[in-house]
Amino acid sequence: MIPSTNDSGYQMLRPKSGNTTRGYIQYGPDNRVDMDQLESGLMDLSKNVFGPSDYVFQSGQYLTDKDINGMLYRYMNEPQRLANKKINDPSKRQPVVDGLNPKLGKGKNIVEQSKNSPKYLNYVLEQDYMKKNSSGAYKIAGMSIALSLNSVYADSINYKDKLYPISEKLNQAKVKEWGKSQAAKVVQRIRSLKDSENQPIQELQNIPIYVTLYMTSAPDSLVPGNFFASTEVASGSRSINKWSTIKQQHVLFPSDPATKDYKSDLQKFDQFKTDIQKYYPNYLGVVGKGFYQNDELSDITLEINFNKFVDKTELIGFTNYVASVVKNRLAFPQHVPVHIYISSGSNSEALVERTKDMDEPYVHIYQQ
Repeated sequence: MIPSTNDSGYQMLRPKSGNTTRGYIQYGPDNRVDMDQLESGLMDLSKNVFGPSDYVFQSGQYLTDKDINGMLYRYMNEPQRLANKKINDPSKRQPVVDGLNPKLGKGKNIVEQSKNSPKYLNYVLEQDYMKKNSSGAYKIAGMSIALSLNSVYADSINYKDKLYPISEKLNQAKVKEWGKSQAAKVVQRIRSLKDSENQPIQELQNIPIYVTLYMTSAPDSLVPGNFFASTEVASGSRSINKWSTIKQQHVLFPSDPATKDYKSDLQKFDQFKTDIQKYYPNYLGVVGKGFYQNDELSDITLEINFNKFVDKTELIGFTNYVASVVKNRLAFPQHVPVHIYISSGSNSEALVERTKDMDEPYVHIYQQ
């Protein structure tokens, strides 16, 4: 058992040995920030359904890499279906599990066919929520699922021994509706999972399943995408009745979305940037990453990058200056947590944080 680091977090069980999906998410979303947000964001949302005081977290133990791939394949283009075409004896053909992604479109070759029918689904993430049974053993009592969807279809297609890159911006409204239409199929597959003796896994039949939909950002984005819908599937159910809207947005400062929709917070960021650059006008880069829930700023990260500090005392002096700006001049409201990361090149140098309960900013200088 891994204890929680705070009162609002989960205690965690170690993953079982032999789990084939540990780290498998790296083959899903194209952006590292999306991978991180998908995992941490699903855990945060799950707290509203499987409270940390009642449940213990364990990374997904039931969906295998084969199960996940089976959903990510294109419909009618699954490897087993293609293999079966080469087998003349029907009795020797293996069952085919339909892929969920759209089948190939029209075109004179695989590259055109792929472009004309983009893939929408890039990953299915499972998280398990456990409770102790009467004998003291932890058993699954609930499951959370995230369907990760593409805002940009990025792929490399092998055609005649050459790789052809594809990058197609997608209609997000269309992708969102498609995701909702496929979610029940994912639930049905989970309920139908078999054990080593090819029997239905009994503990998956009568647990609630919390299903969320996540829209990834562009592959080169500095901020992640957002969860946009969720639903709770009752114990034993295989269907979805209605969706609840999740209003989240990650915003980069400065950026066009910040200028268009969050002018007031952009002005606060610009004031902070001006104050910081007074110290070293020509050598500092400052960016901000705001997280909004229901159109309200709920958390902001500020990143300060310096070319190179001359010595440790210069770093200490600058970090203390940043802390004084946070205490005396930072315009973001006190109830909004602020995390400031100071780096030089690729090296993390210092951290300054402020939360609603702090009278003084927290300062930590990393020892190299």
